[in-house]
Amino acid sequence: MKLLKPNWVSHDDLPIFSIDIHPDGSRFATGGQGEDSGRIVIWNMAPVVSEKIENDENVPKMLCQMDNHLACVNCVRWSFSGKFLASGGDDKLIMIWKISKYASAGGNTVFGSGKVNVETWRCATTLRGHNGDVLDMAWSPHDAWLATCSVDNTVIVWNALKMPEMVAILKGHSGLVKGVAWDPVGKYVASQSDDKTLRIWRTADWQQDAIISEPFEECGGTTHVLRLSWSPDGQYLVSAHAMNGGGPTAQIVEREGWRQDKDFVGHRKAVTCVRFNSNILQKSYKSWCKPQQYCCCAIGSRDRSLSVWLTALKRPLVVIHELFSNSVLDLSWSGSGLQLMACSWDGSVAFVEFSEEELGKPLTLEEKSTLHERMYGKFLSPSARQTCVVETPELLEVREKQAEIKDAAVATNQSEPATEQPVTQRTPMKGPINKQIETRTSDGKRRITPMFIPPAPDSGDVPLPFGASGSQQPTFSSSSETKSRIVIEKRDDIVTPNVSGSSNSRPCDATSAIPTTPVVNSTSSQPPISSQTVGQNRITSNTSDGRLEVQKVDRSVPTVVATKRRMDSAHGTGTKLPTVKRSRPPVATSSDKQLQPTSLPQPSAKVGLPGVGDVDSGQGLKLPPLKLQDGKGFVVRISGGIGLHRNRCLEVENGAYGSSFGSLTKVRMFSDGHSAGDMPGWEAVLGYPVCGSVANSQLVAIACEDATLHLLQTDTGQRPLPPLVLSSPASRLALNASQQVMAVTCRGNVSVWDILKTKALVRNESLLPVMQAEPGSTVTILSCSLTEEGHPIVSLSTGKAYMFSAELGNWLVLANSRDPVQRCSLHRAFVTTLPTSENTRGLPLACLQSHVISGGNLLGQGSSVSALCTVTFLEQQLAACRALNSKQEYHSWLLALARFLVQEGLETRLRLICDDLLGPTHSRAKNSKSWETSLMGFSKHALLREVLPLIGSNLRLQRIYTEYSDQLAMLSEEK
Repeated sequence: MKLLKPNWVSHDDLPIFSIDIHPDGSRFATGGQGEDSGRIVIWNMAPVVSEKIENDENVPKMLCQMDNHLACVNCVRWSFSGKFLASGGDDKLIMIWKISKYASAGGNTVFGSGKVNVETWRCATTLRGHNGDVLDMAWSPHDAWLATCSVDNTVIVWNALKMPEMVAILKGHSGLVKGVAWDPVGKYVASQSDDKTLRIWRTADWQQDAIISEPFEECGGTTHVLRLSWSPDGQYLVSAHAMNGGGPTAQIVEREGWRQDKDFVGHRKAVTCVRFNSNILQKSYKSWCKPQQYCCCAIGSRDRSLSVWLTALKRPLVVIHELFSNSVLDLSWSGSGLQLMACSWDGSVAFVEFSEEELGKPLTLEEKSTLHERMYGKFLSPSARQTCVVETPELLEVREKQAEIKDAAVATNQSEPATEQPVTQRTPMKGPINKQIETRTSDGKRRITPMFIPPAPDSGDVPLPFGASGSQQPTFSSSSETKSRIVIEKRDDIVTPNVSGSSNSRPCDATSAIPTTPVVNSTSSQPPISSQTVGQNRITSNTSDGRLEVQKVDRSVPTVVATKRRMDSAHGTGTKLPTVKRSRPPVATSSDKQLQPTSLPQPSAKVGLPGVGDVDSGQGLKLPPLKLQDGKGFVVRISGGIGLHRNRCLEVENGAYGSSFGSLTKVRMFSDGHSAGDMPGWEAVLGYPVCGSVANSQLVAIACEDATLHLLQTDTGQRPLPPLVLSSPASRLALNASQQVMAVTCRGNVSVWDILKTKALVRNESLLPVMQAEPGSTVTILSCSLTEEGHPIVSLSTGKAYMFSAELGNWLVLANSRDPVQRCSLHRAFVTTLPTSENTRGLPLACLQSHVISGGNLLGQGSSVSALCTVTFLEQQLAACRALNSKQEYHSWLLALARFLVQEGLETRLRLICDDLLGPTHSRAKNSKSWETSLMGFSKHALLREVLPLIGSNLRLQRIYTEYSDQLAMLSEEK
């Protein structure tokens, strides 16, 4: 054993309240008191372990110092992955630290001192929820949760995967909670308090499972902390500051029935902290037929001594008296299990190193996991809100039988000979993912079927040991990695060289890897379905609610060339491929996935002129007109109808008929899935070529090259109005379910017509104010759409989206990805569900903002300016929801604003919201026309009932909660 007290580990002679060693053993963190604030210091572990490195002046001892806490730091804890460091202090805050990638090459100097930070750590998340000093913290297994305890008598469990979401607030203690610890298998979390109780909580429902008070009834005085710990095998929980026969002990609580008949005795004063070695150890004795397994525990006390115990021995392994001049406050074991560090109120730390002969040999991770599975069952998902282990042996047996049946079925399917695939089908062969087949070739060489092994996932910003290169590849030890699950099946078959031994293998030509289009026999009565299209190579379809969607086909690899190569390859193998004859343009299928919410067809290729993208220089705007690439035609699929007309297909073919006065365009409506020779539902002809169209289950709008817009009823093909004359050829078209049509002309004018009411909603409104660009930049239109009320919406390449309000006669900004207020906002932490770009159906504001990528908080969390930016952005979102009449999103953003105001304790703004939702408190004023009872279709009182529980979560705002709850109850009684 080696004992060392490095005098250079210090907080300027101020108390050190917590210490924790990084899981990889490269560094350790200390937390305590700074000169005028709380202090966290990350130290290099190498100078502590090696005296040679300690004397090397080129090796830094301090890696980083953070003085961000406003008051003393009581606890620091590394996550199991080592990616995050959690700190909690007297300022009621929990900060989650993460190493920064953008550290300066020469380091930075700590403000007010000559110390240099070699590493840069930044605060990734600040957790606010406690109303008093935070005294202890613990990460759950797999880093799924973080438990924190405080002098406010509560334990808060945070969702470590979705910070700062709270999972549960555990209330039950009547005194200061000073210690918290997790069961290593994730079923329980334990807490110890000054109320002389130890409580065990179930993670399945976050309810109390046991209350243990007898060992603590005789405890007289108190300690600064009560750091308890759970053994790595999950069998024992050791508490701090218990009494037995009038003497201080560390109480041992057995998992089986929570028995309390054992304890660690010997310290002269109260036990302050207990820390188990995270490894399960074992030793071989001559008297035992197999190695004995046990756990190791370190105990610190107010008597300034440190003791180390083994569960296999009745006496302590070692006791170090007078190690410090004041109380021991925290302990930490290294990941290897051979190094122990302790810190004291006197501001010093101690380092103890054991040998493997003294402590024992630790079990490998595989052996430890096997032991847990044998004792408790297999682990479930670490993020699940339920118990993390299988509770009963019966259920475990059922799960194992199911796994055996599944494995047998997979093996049977793989052993069956596969049918030979046609040469013309280019479906890639899929080999087994959990089994490899080993055969022998005729020359005696081994041959194993190739298997794709996916790359390891990115581990994120896990800090490397100090001095390691960022490009260094991780190394693995055979003692720690788990066994491979791949089964190798050896076969006695003799195969020829260069031929796979799989039964479903077949010869492949050199061009088989080239992706080609399936070839369909021309004798089929069904029109071919292929990725090749006619005209502008775009296929359109409609969703169930009648909205038009467009698919753009990628023509970066010409299909003709791929088909030619395929035919050449087939001729080389003696196979003749059939040809394809098309009688009409193909129809898009449900397999077409890449859709864009824009009108059909898209404008021609971008010009890329300076100023405004796709706009000619000169007065006003000039956008590219709608134009077909080959000028022939296109197909539109329409869905959302009723009965036989539920799914239809609109076909447009330019130049279908010739006449002495010019060519004519043919427009026909078919039932979806029609075949050659079927009669159309209706037909029409146009005198000019068509350049674009939009359609739904009620209306079809067709734009022609002569700057006219033709309107036809989808069911009958009748015209509700004569052709509309546009001020210039159309550049964009849009249509909503209310039969309102939007057209954007080449001169940048926007018009909207209500066809049912034969009324113009917007008349030739210019896009010039919103498409202004900086010199040297370009602006293009990404999409155009209409709201349910007929308001036009335009999304631009600048990351902005606008809506024109006919009532105000002005454009409104609905989204701006470059807005500094949004980028400095912390709103993401307060919205329960942020829709992704693929999940914005029915959320118009989210659809507009799907391309907006937040730049993160540029000001740093906790900044007053950042808080003001958050409030401003949330209120902007509410205004945008009102403009779009998006009820669901308004409800979500209102609750997000309330959550933020509650967390920040902004009482004045909360009262403004509550006053508007509550309304006048007497019946005469209640009937006043100045106050509406509903907001965005929601009852204001119902919204207030949702906001009040959020306010009640902050005890500092409990008076506001009581005030408005009483008034709301009084108004309900009057009704």
